[in-house]
Amino acid sequence: MNIRTATSQDSLLLSKLCQDVQSLHAKHHSDIFKIPTSDDFAVAFFDEMLADKNVSAFIAVENGQAVGYILCKLIERPENPFTFPMRYLLIDQISVRPIGQNGGVGTALMKQAEAHAKGLGVNKIQLDSWGFNIKAHAFFENMGFDKFNFRFWRKI
Repeated sequence: MNIRTATSQDSLLLSKLCQDVQSLHAKHHSDIFKIPTSDDFAVAFFDEMLADKNVSAFIAVENGQAVGYILCKLIERPENPFTFPMRYLLIDQISVRPIGQNGGVGTALMKQAEAHAKGLGVNKIQLDSWGFNIKAHAFFENMGFDKFNFRFWRKI
């Protein structure tokens, strides 16, 4: 398996790669998430992300086929009366096609994000996950992530 840095030419590929996880989200929260209707549904989003100097994306390629990606954002927040300054790498998105799941693709992508964070001089990685995605939660915990914040909602 090879992990490569995504370029501005990869927006369509990333749009295709995110369809599985987007569909999973739409299945569980159809009032929030849209079902992808075409391969290019998120091209404009990825064009914008890949143009941002604080965003990096990496694509996993196995046997010549892209099987997953990870999208990372460098977050820098100044000190305020409540918190010290914060600087961390946010894993905004990670998705592995079903063909690549349970084969080390997700682990390789997470290790690439960690190496990227270290290269940026960042000592913390954060991510979030929706409550229904317990398979992802187990994966993140196996990768050494700890839960640290909980969000709640109530529909009225």
